[in-house]
Amino acid sequence: MTWRRFFAITVMAAVGVAAASLAQERFDFQVRDDMFRAFAGNEAAFKSAVSIIEEKLREDPDHAEALVWRGAARYWKAGQAFGAGDIATAQILATAAMADMDRAIAIQPRHIGVLIPRATVLLAAARNQRDPVRTRDLAARAAADFETALAIRRPAFDQLGQHNRGEYLSGLAESWALAGNQGKAESYLRRVLTELPSSPYAERAAAKLADWSDRRPLNCQTCH
Repeated sequence: MTWRRFFAITVMAAVGVAAASLAQERFDFQVRDDMFRAFAGNEAAFKSAVSIIEEKLREDPDHAEALVWRGAARYWKAGQAFGAGDIATAQILATAAMADMDRAIAIQPRHIGVLIPRATVLLAAARNQRDPVRTRDLAARAAADFETALAIRRPAFDQLGQHNRGEYLSGLAESWALAGNQGKAESYLRRVLTELPSSPYAERAAAKLADWSDRRPLNCQTCH
């Protein structure tokens, strides 16, 4: 799977998880279709999505959902720049992306529409790091966001569909594994086996428990 395709389905999974948790009018409805087309290589769609995001931020510079989506867009462009060998631009964009997402969390620290997209991008970033210290740091931050979101959703968690429960639990398991906390990772993997038996998530969880060197993604198993 290419980095482009992986990033696209990862963010789509994040939107699906957030969708199950939000009852209010959602900002992502305004941008997500264009963003998904952008992740597939449609530059015009990317510009359209960014235009909507920037307009919202002109109206409200502290709009947390717009900030987290701008962060995701910037991180996407950072990956493109890195792939093209433009390391300096990639680093500038990645830094700006993280700043947007961190600011979004500072404004709305318990908004699932902010927590899940940031956690998902952080997890994707952790997977693509060569520096193990940086990997652990990004993954630990992703795990913290997933943990907060799960705590918010706990009263109704059992009512969520397989996809959403699988994305939460698998995201947590992989985040903690990459962060170096095998104990916490194992606890979530075993929850997957217990709560989602005979699912693609359980299949990946079993494979991970059998071989901790298996670095294949644990989430995004039912995104298609």
